[in-house]
Amino acid sequence: MPVTRNTVRQDRFNSDATLPYALRLKDFEMAMQDIYDFFYDINKGIIRRGLLRLDDILRPAIMSGLLSDMLTASLSKHSRSLTVNCYHNGHPDLIVNGVYPAIESKPENKG
Repeated sequence: MPVTRNTVRQDRFNSDATLPYALRLKDFEMAMQDIYDFFYDINKGIIRRGLLRLDDILRPAIMSGLLSDMLTASLSKHSRSLTVNCYHNGHPDLIVNGVYPAIESKPENKG
């Protein structure tokens, strides 16, 4: 199966959505595009070596965890107000910057 580069379809977002924490639809778009680009780059490389696409190799539970962690990190990177909760198995995955300094991601992880 050939590898194609996917792009986020802005017309599929709910432009009337009211988002909390100063989030923008653009934050979600950029986070999703990061994931699309990652899978394109990885799959292009492993298919060249005669292997299956990553999403065909990984077990569903692993893929779910991978996507969750990647989206959390990427949304944190693009968001103006959220950061990753670095507490082991912490919930929620994203927290408001400055509210819980003991469990926020380190500054070097933010950009």
